[in-house]
Amino acid sequence: MKKALGCFAVAGLFVIACAHAPTKPGERADLVTDAHKTIQKMEATDPSLRRVLDESLAYVVFPTVGEGGFIVGAGAGSGVLFEHGRPAGFAQISHASVGAVAGGQRYAQIVVIKDPRALQDLKSGRFDVGAKAQAVILRSGVSTNTTFENGVAVFIEPLRGGMVNASITGQRIRLTM
Repeated sequence: MKKALGCFAVAGLFVIACAHAPTKPGERADLVTDAHKTIQKMEATDPSLRRVLDESLAYVVFPTVGEGGFIVGAGAGSGVLFEHGRPAGFAQISHASVGAVAGGQRYAQIVVIKDPRALQDLKSGRFDVGAKAQAVILRSGVSTNTTFENGVAVFIEPLRGGMVNASITGQRIRLTM
């Protein structure tokens, strides 16, 4: 049991270590393209998402966030910061969890920011998603009734896999402009 726990913990840390904000122009262009495709796909699921994005100060699109673990879990992904609908920087999201965690999954995530202070926190490196908002799994019409906790909302669209997670989790976003 301890050996299995150790393997899953190492696998979770490997997920975080593999994710990085792109630094090469080609990687950045690919990530921006993937972010636009993610927005289009999520808008097809819920057309009201477009209005939410248009009314925001900024949003960060993570085309793929991967996570996994067993008791100890971790996840990470790279994304694009959009301000006024245009790419304005790149981001990395990471999180760790401890508790009732089992499995692995991939999902797309959009963090929508309507509050100027939350945007300033993001830009200054003091932004932790877990302390700011609850995640909403995207389905038709859900964006219309979204509550912005502290001016922030998180939309998630599952891509593949499955995970049981009743744990303490905190997501942290770091920008690389």
